[in-house]
This record gives sequence, structure tokens and C-alpha cells, in this order.
Amino acid sequence: MKLGRTIGDFTVNLPVVGSVARDLQDRARRLHRRGPHRRSHVEAAPKSLASTLLQALPGGEPAVPTVAEWLEKRWWAVQPLAFYPTPDMGPRLSIVTDSVGAASLFGGVGTALVLAAVLANRMGATLRLITRNDPPDASAVARVLAANGVTLETPLEAVFAPVHGGRELPVADNDYFLSTSWWTTRALLSSVRRDRLAYLLQEDERMFYPHGDDRVRCGQTMAEPGLMIVVNSQLLFDHLADGPEPIPGLTDTGDWFEPAFPAAGRMLRQPDESGRRNLFFYARPNNLRNLFNTGLEALAAAIAAGTLHPAEWTIHLVGKDVPDLIFPRGVRPRRVEGLSWTDYHNLVASMDAGLVLMDTPHPSYPPLDLAAHGAAVLTNVHGFKTDLSGYSQNILLEQPDMPSLARGIERMVALARDPATRAANLRADRISRDWSESLGAMVDRLADHFTTDTRSRSTTHERLSRSA
Repeated sequence: MKLGRTIGDFTVNLPVVGSVARDLQDRARRLHRRGPHRRSHVEAAPKSLASTLLQALPGGEPAVPTVAEWLEKRWWAVQPLAFYPTPDMGPRLSIVTDSVGAASLFGGVGTALVLAAVLANRMGATLRLITRNDPPDASAVARVLAANGVTLETPLEAVFAPVHGGRELPVADNDYFLSTSWWTTRALLSSVRRDRLAYLLQEDERMFYPHGDDRVRCGQTMAEPGLMIVVNSQLLFDHLADGPEPIPGLTDTGDWFEPAFPAAGRMLRQPDESGRRNLFFYARPNNLRNLFNTGLEALAAAIAAGTLHPAEWTIHLVGKDVPDLIFPRGVRPRRVEGLSWTDYHNLVASMDAGLVLMDTPHPSYPPLDLAAHGAAVLTNVHGFKTDLSGYSQNILLEQPDMPSLARGIERMVALARDPATRAANLRADRISRDWSESLGAMVDRLADHFTTDTRSRSTTHERLSRSA
């Protein structure tokens, strides 16, 4: 026992095993004090204690999880939100998203916040922002709304509801929810009635995954019977309704709206006095649908061939996780990351051309952003996405193979060098600059979808009161 006490006294001072060793030492002392008649238990203890210590130490034998633990860890993002009932305090609209950090506010997240704010105004509802991955930043919401020409006229609440360790949130009869992904939708379907929920769908989210568990769960959520689905763009809606893997009943339970770009005007910017032109390449190497490597190859070939001459063009790689690269002829592109909303739009407004590849049916935001500022844009064909001239004649499409992209870059460069045609296309485009106009019909339908249940419950209550 002296040796045991010595080892125990030493190990309790080690930062890694101290707490475990202290517990084992106390257990051994308790067993020893029980006397000789409990000897069998004392003899059995070392093996059990050694096993416990082995599992606690780095490199030790790991504990075997149960199937339930394994599945909970695998599907952590779809774990239900926890709510507790409270009395009605008036209508409240909750938007549930992963994060509203600076890096996630462009495109889809910004659109979700704008839709939620316009809908909350329409319903006279408090807007509650619920984030699951990072604590919410209410000031970021205000900046996004201001940049999009939208004012929230109702109170704003912001709460953090992490999957693990989050507190329960209050919910009442007049609470309604807007989900922003299949995983937030699935989490809410496990917590609230589906007639209180609308799913904002801004891409065919099945395309985020190879064929496997995630894709299957995503497809099941998108096809949830009776779920109201709000689709970003008619092009994506048509794909989801009539494409190769249609969502059953979408034409009955879904609707679409077109995005707006309030930061864009109708006047073409003045050309650079130096004669240099700027090209925007949407560079997201870790978002596979952006065809980053295909775009790099096409740009490199165009530079090597002289279509994008280094004396005329400055190449901007705009995105996330952008590598430092050298193109042919020693061309060093400018890497652009982490812009604020205002800085991003100032950059877009300075572009003469853009190459934006997106191997999905949605038109993607950067082509519309660039075209709305008068730039010539080349993007790729995908399914129903074969012609985007309904938005702007400044958007060109080609198949995403090298010969087609080479031809497309030649067309893009010719259009970029023709400011008169670009300016005429800009004035005639059908890209919305007003969110209230773009969302008007959609918000009316959503408000009716949510309040129908409220009216039904009120009618039932009145009927019961009269019969009493």
C-alpha cells in the first residue's frame, strides 16, 4: 500500500491523469478499510481500475458507443430544438439558421434575413433569430437589412440554440417558423407542427452530397408531405417541380420568388482611365459545385492564348480559401476574401467581366450581381439553366467543357469591350432592385399560410363558446 500511496500521490499532480488517479486512489483506500472479509473485491479492483485508467489516458482503449449514441453524433445537426410552452404574447416569426457571422451573410443567408424581416413586417410579428452553430450578431442583421433597403418595423430577438447544451426556448400558439436548410427543417419538424413552418429552399440541396445517407435524408425532408416550401427563383422551382428528381406536390405546397439587388443601379460605371479591365472569378475551391478547377483551367488557357491579355486584364479570385497561384505569362491574380457587404458590392461594381461557374440549376447570385452592375458575365449550362437572358442580355452561357468555355470567354471579352451594348443591356434588364416588389406575392402567401391556422383555431374557439 505504501507503493500505491506513493504512485497515487505522484500522479494526482499530473495534469492529464490527476483527477482520474485521485479518484482511483480514494476508491482503493475505501476498499482497503472494509477489511479482510471483502478481500475478493479488493483483488478484483486492480483490473477494473486499470481498465478505467486506460480508457481515460491518451491512446487508451476507447469506450464503445451504443448505436443510439453513434446515430446522435452522426445526425447532430438535425437534433430537435427544445421548447417550453408560454402564454401568447402576439405573433412571433422565428428564422432558424446556422450562423449570421460576417463570413456567412452573403447570398442565401442575406436573402433569408430579408425575407424574414419583410414577412415579420407583413404579419406584425416579432422577429426571432435562432442560430445553432454560432451565437447570433444582431448588429450584423441590421447591416444586412440596411444594405438591402429593408427596415424591420417590429421587435428583434436573437437567441443561440446549440445542438448540445442549449436552453429551451419559449413557444406559444402564435409562433411561426422559417427554416433555411434541410437540416434546420428536419430539426423543426421534430419540434413544431408543420403548418407553423415554411422551408426556404435556395438550391437543390441534394446536390451538396454524393449518393449516401445525407442525400437520402435531405431528399426525404424536401419531399415531406404538406410542407410549405419557398423557392428562390422560378428556374430552381421548375427544376424541383419538373426536373429529373421532382418533389411530389411542390406545385401545390410551394411557391417561388426572384431575388433583388438593391445595391445595383442602371448606369454603367466609367471605364478605368488606364484602359485596364477587371475580371471577377468566383473562387471557392471547397465548394465543389463552383467548378473551381474547371474555371482555373479555362482562365489559364485564355491567358495563354491572349484572349485575356495580361496588359489589359486584372484577374480577381473572389471567394473563400483562395490559394495563391500564378497563371501563364506570370500573371498573379488578386485574391479577395472576407469582404464586408458594402465592400463586396463596391468590388462587383468595379468589374467589367465575370466568370462564375455553378454546376447547379440555380442561376447563382454572382452572375446576377455582376450583370445588375453592367458587367459581361459567363456562366455554365445546367439542366433547365440554358438561357438567362430573361434576367439580362449581359449573361452568357456555355457548356462547362474547355472548348465551350474558351468560346464563351471570347464572347465575354468582346461584350466587355463594348460598353454601349452593355449599357443598353443594363437599362433593359429584368433584374429586380427592390425586395418589397420581389417578395410581395410570396409574403402574402406565407402570411396567409400561417394565419389560416390561427383563424381556424379562433373560429373553433368561438363556436365552442357559443355552444357553451
